[in-house]
Amino acid sequence: MALGLIAKIRGERETIGLDVGHYSIKYVKVYHNHRGDKVVVDADLERVPEGAIVNGEIQGAPSDNGDMPLDGSEAPKEKDSYTLLSEALTKLLLRHPIDDSCDIVACVNCGAGAGGVLVDRLSVKIPKGGNEDAIILQTAQSRPPFDDQDNVIDYEIASRDNEDVKVNVVAAKNALLDSWAQFFKVKGIKLSAMDVDIFGLVNAYMATATEEDKNEPVAILNVGDKKMSIAFIQDGQFHSMRAMTGGSLDLVIAKLGTHLRIDADKCREIFEKGDLGVVDGFSEVEVEAALKLAYEDLMGQIEFGIRYFSTAEDSKQLNKILIGGGGAAIPGLKDYIAESTGIETDTINPFQYVACDSRVFGEGGLSIALSNIYAPALGLAMRKF
Repeated sequence: MALGLIAKIRGERETIGLDVGHYSIKYVKVYHNHRGDKVVVDADLERVPEGAIVNGEIQGAPSDNGDMPLDGSEAPKEKDSYTLLSEALTKLLLRHPIDDSCDIVACVNCGAGAGGVLVDRLSVKIPKGGNEDAIILQTAQSRPPFDDQDNVIDYEIASRDNEDVKVNVVAAKNALLDSWAQFFKVKGIKLSAMDVDIFGLVNAYMATATEEDKNEPVAILNVGDKKMSIAFIQDGQFHSMRAMTGGSLDLVIAKLGTHLRIDADKCREIFEKGDLGVVDGFSEVEVEAALKLAYEDLMGQIEFGIRYFSTAEDSKQLNKILIGGGGAAIPGLKDYIAESTGIETDTINPFQYVACDSRVFGEGGLSIALSNIYAPALGLAMRKF
């Protein structure tokens, strides 16, 4: 139900987070009252057609001829990935119509390499009276991977110490942003902001963690369907992040398929139920052994991210690792990471700290698996404009 004029004057707002991932579109609506309290009032998800998004980019292109063939005949042509993704979002919006008064934040996938969103921390010297904006941008553009002419670059000052300034720099391909902006515009969705999935996850953590926890060095691991990224929080603020191409749910599914001869649907059943006994013909011990082979590959990527953080001149010893995304539900992964790194490891599970309307998830509440899948969308919707 749309908020009335008096509610808006009082400072009440509703914000919607849309996390369009490689596997599903997640939708979360948060109500903000005039005191700053937040309540989840709606949530849902819709499956993304296989191959519709690759490395954060929408495949295919919009067409004016709809689903009809170019020769004018009545036989429909095969729908391309762009059309199938558009239809998936339409299904979601038909179930949850968006009122014009809502602020909407959508996120793109933070993929490494071509088409990805790049994030790094730079140290820059700004002399007294110097043009801060120009110096920061020129410094960023002189270093790979920010030196690509087709990048849109933005930054945020992390700290200042006289002339020494530390800056978080974000760059995205023009074509990537344009394609997503056009996609949402065609769907009639007026965005208040566009963000990155890992930042949505970070915001979900920052909005629900205690002040004491936020000041401890924490790694937030987003294990998605096609890729993995890791962000670091230190001294109560975002420090840095890395995207990795070698770690994802796909890697785990591929390993299980090779060793247990099961398909992706059966793998996801293991993840969703947390039950190693659903695989016919194999004991739980054998399924666990196959999972650990996949975890070894994931750990190589996780350790790469942790080494990157540890080499920063201002980094501190990590206090905790938190897992989000679909990978948070993989049985045994949390314990494996904790044992391998010697660092306390848990899932983010932000919904346990946020009030939810009982009609959203029912009296039984939300499972830990779904809580972490919805977490980036929740983080986006926790923003208030």
